[in-house]
Amino acid sequence: MATARAHEPVLLDPKGPVITAIASTVGAVLFLGAGGAFVYVTVRTVADLDETGNGWVWAGAGLALAAAFVACVGLSTILFAREERRAALQLAALGVDATALVLAVASAPPTNDYHHQVRLLMRISGPGFEPFECGNEVPKYRFGSATQGTVLPARVNPVTRAFTIERPPVPPAPAAGDA
Repeated sequence: MATARAHEPVLLDPKGPVITAIASTVGAVLFLGAGGAFVYVTVRTVADLDETGNGWVWAGAGLALAAAFVACVGLSTILFAREERRAALQLAALGVDATALVLAVASAPPTNDYHHQVRLLMRISGPGFEPFECGNEVPKYRFGSATQGTVLPARVNPVTRAFTIERPPVPPAPAAGDA
């Protein structure tokens, strides 16, 4: 008997429509350019199959495979950008306000572009869904001040369990008379 399994929690980093349009444009350029190169190299290789030696056939096959790979990267860039934007819009429309209690903080390896990260283990709870725990790596410059017990504002889609978290609240500045 099959049982319905709850969706795995996913931390979203919502991108705006401009970032989505740029990512889709870059993906389209990669897809169309490499797709055209793939077609040209494949046709040229097949047409020259009998006239040239094996050197061109292998080089043409290698170029065609490289062009096909770049075209697949372009297509996946388009699809990923659109899916991410759709999930962000769905979260904005269907999401409920929640809280994320930080259970543990640990260092994480830096990203490819050398942004330092921290790993947060959080318990997300709110109205309309069962509380869940999730561990995610987040940028240190945004969440480096989070400690165990910090409560972060969150927004959760109760159906898909996709969520966003906001920076920890800034502590109030001490008043002039509090010396």
